[in-house]
Amino acid sequence: MSTAGTPPEDPAGRPAPVGAAASVPGARKAVVDVNHGIVSQGDNAINLVFQEGGYAQVPSLAALPMRQPEVLAAPADVKLFGRQALVDSVVSQLTEGTSVQLYGDEGVGKSAIADAVHQRLRARGTRGHVLRPRTGETGTLGTLYERLATVFFGHRFLREVDETELRQTVAAVHDVHITVIDSALDEADLRRLLQTFSGCTFLFTSPYRTLPDAATAHHVQPLSRAAAIELLNSELGLELGPEGLRNLQFDLAYSMSEGRPQRLLLYARFIKASDDWRDRADKGPHDRPPAFDPVQLSPRHQAAALAVALSEPARRVLVALATFGTPLAPAWFAPVTGHPDDAGTEQELLDRRLVVHAGDGYAITRDAAAAVRDLAWDPAPAATAAEGLHAALARREAVATWPDPHLLLTVAQGLNAGQQWSLTSRFVRVAVSAALTAGSGSVALELYGLGRIAALRGGLSKDHDYYVHTEEQTRHLLEGDKVAVAAALLILSPPLTASAAATGGKISGFFGKLATTVTTKAGITAAAVTVAVATTVTVVVATSGDGKPAGCSEALAVNSALTERDARTPQDLAAAYRQLAGGMTTAAGKADDPAVQSVFRQQAVTFNGKADNKEAETPPADVHPDVTAVLVSSEKLRGGIENLQALSSICPLD
Repeated sequence: MSTAGTPPEDPAGRPAPVGAAASVPGARKAVVDVNHGIVSQGDNAINLVFQEGGYAQVPSLAALPMRQPEVLAAPADVKLFGRQALVDSVVSQLTEGTSVQLYGDEGVGKSAIADAVHQRLRARGTRGHVLRPRTGETGTLGTLYERLATVFFGHRFLREVDETELRQTVAAVHDVHITVIDSALDEADLRRLLQTFSGCTFLFTSPYRTLPDAATAHHVQPLSRAAAIELLNSELGLELGPEGLRNLQFDLAYSMSEGRPQRLLLYARFIKASDDWRDRADKGPHDRPPAFDPVQLSPRHQAAALAVALSEPARRVLVALATFGTPLAPAWFAPVTGHPDDAGTEQELLDRRLVVHAGDGYAITRDAAAAVRDLAWDPAPAATAAEGLHAALARREAVATWPDPHLLLTVAQGLNAGQQWSLTSRFVRVAVSAALTAGSGSVALELYGLGRIAALRGGLSKDHDYYVHTEEQTRHLLEGDKVAVAAALLILSPPLTASAAATGGKISGFFGKLATTVTTKAGITAAAVTVAVATTVTVVVATSGDGKPAGCSEALAVNSALTERDARTPQDLAAAYRQLAGGMTTAAGKADDPAVQSVFRQQAVTFNGKADNKEAETPPADVHPDVTAVLVSSEKLRGGIENLQALSSICPLD
């Protein structure tokens, strides 16, 4: 019998989800394994979250309580010009239960139209979620499923969310609206998404039309000339006709902005601010505007002219936004710039049209970022940002919102580029925890890599060992096969232990059940697993460094033999147990602490007893040898874990 074939398919022709059992004649059920994706335990999926500094198992989505969505959030004031008919049409279609797409070039106002739609839906009491793009996100369907699972179930999952399980769990959800800003999904993925959330309505903003229903896909065009005149009239507070606007270089402004509302607003702000600059008596080093001819100013030059008139705190925040390239919530302004008085500058930046709202934070506009480069201002120091972020993250009670994980990654990259090895290593320790808590496992792995490089180049040997093992362990948890992940988590996280016990009654019962789901293809791939314990800021992994009691190094070394996949029969397992028992006896002879020696001797007795039992065991005749091998290998791994649990009480694992 071979269990390494292709996964079974459902009636729609898709591979069955991980966890769907295949029938094996004469044996227990086996599960087709995948090395990347969700972990399976029988018919239930296992996912991971990172909370309070440690990994925890999350049961299947069906076992999680679903959160009631809030009434849709919307800006208090949305001004649209020439778009009201489109808003009416979108609201009507959504109210009828049809999903809608707004597509068009960047900056034509798709997000503003969506905000106006949200205002109307909010007035009707519509509940739902608005998902805005996150820095570094791939925009795949899997990523969107993870975000939707997060808002529906309240967990930031670290592993892929299974589509079939998600579809079954949300099948009863109705009357919930979801907006996806800047969606990059193609038509096939949109179809799958709409099938999964069949009881919800969606509003997508996208660069291209990908919604299957062409009748509800609206092409958003740049503002017409008449609408642009109306926008400037409103923004400037002037009742000017076309003739007056031409005196304010309207024709040039309309041409340069290409009818894009955000650039027209920038131009209006430039006009309103120009007289203020001339009247200012107190001019600081960054407040003196350059000589300019308004007729020749491009939007980028207008942004530069507005930037030089900023107060120094607002200028520092703008430079930080340009340097690190990620949105910042106001709570993180001061930690990133290193100046407490930089907090509260968001309104000044918003008034100058140099930033836009990005969820709970603010993002620099493309024109403003280009203006900062043109002005050749020094970038924000990565070291200053690292120190401020480190201090804020270390004070967990002071953290209101988590920073963008890619901010942490960019700061660490800046430290590495500046060869600030010690600070990089210290910063990465807290940054990894924040990234994992925010649900960004990929960023955590990149941070570990930077920490490892910094520790190596800085001669920080203990830090280097820590990062090597922790990166490996984290990668295994995020990408490894299901048995190795479960094995690591049995020791890694107390929440998992409690959950496993609740499911199976005993730890061993849980692991025994899990072993029956392993295929020959999967085997027991635990050679890369190192044992970890959770701390308040990160995960500390076992190393082979100095400082352990005498005998511990030998005991831990012989225990690693139980991770080798060479046992196929109970007699093979008995030989492995004998070897472990002999190693424990040797370690006891080297121990100089009576308490340590006692544990070693007790483990030797325990595993000699296990060996006696296995030598007399005969596998059932109706069980295929490959299945027996998997079960024996699983039991061998479990034995190593049990032994390591006993050793952890006397031998430091950090």
